[in-house]
Amino acid sequence: MNSDQFLVKLQECLMDDSKNFGPSTNLEDIDGWDSIGRLAVAVMINTELGISITAPQLRGCSIVNDIIELVKDKLEV
Repeated sequence: MNSDQFLVKLQECLMDDSKNFGPSTNLEDIDGWDSIGRLAVAVMINTELGISITAPQLRGCSIVNDIIELVKDKLEV
């Protein structure tokens, strides 16, 4: 999965239909970025990429790119 595909999956997961969704999007501006949304993101990442991301790790993210970097770091290990 490339970065663009991941962004599409992430946007779907958060049920965000904005046209401006991208790496610099502030997660707090997304209605779906709540405890259920973070759980959905963690499950999607585990299902699609086979890596585990914890709720505290996701809570530490403030923009979409933080999630992308978190995933990249996990994939490099």
